[in-house]
Amino acid sequence: MKKWFYPLAAVTFAAAVLMIANFDNGLFDIDQFGFEFFGGLDFLLFFRFLGEEWFLAIISIAAVLYLWFRRNHYLGMLIVLFAVGGGNYLNKFMQTLIERPRPGSQEDGFSFPSGHAMVTIIAAVVLIYLITEKSGDAAGQALMFAVGILISVLAGLSRLPEEAHYFTDVIGGWLLGYTYAIVCLLVYEYLMKRRISSHINE
Repeated sequence: MKKWFYPLAAVTFAAAVLMIANFDNGLFDIDQFGFEFFGGLDFLLFFRFLGEEWFLAIISIAAVLYLWFRRNHYLGMLIVLFAVGGGNYLNKFMQTLIERPRPGSQEDGFSFPSGHAMVTIIAAVVLIYLITEKSGDAAGQALMFAVGILISVLAGLSRLPEEAHYFTDVIGGWLLGYTYAIVCLLVYEYLMKRRISSHINE
């Protein structure tokens, strides 16, 4: 994993904490901009499925099957489940903990952080990293990351036209999702190093 991924995760986490601390003052202009710029773009609603649980489950299962049949990578399979499944539960826990009301949607639950934004960025970072880490194709890996990030952007923004989230909910979802994804990959790399060192010492 690129070394700059680590400090960037610290920055995204700090930015998310700062955002939470300023819900009552300082975020109105950002949310207003989000509604004015994206609220009328109804075509974004089409991309809502990209962040739905069923779609993320299909993508995660496909990644698990790839890691199993192509690489016998059982640790990678567990990390996929821990990252995507755990990230989904973490999102719901944070929404319940923070209790920010939704702006206008009749959907149940609370607003911050956006699950569509948070879990899709987790899936994009973790799944693409695990699938491409041994490919040796830096350009191909970069392209896959770009596509994954685009999917997360579209999934997050799709929640604005129907007023299911504030713009800062979506931004917060991306920030926290990226942070959690890097934590998952740190755990993965630590366990991989332990495994390699244990094989060397045998």
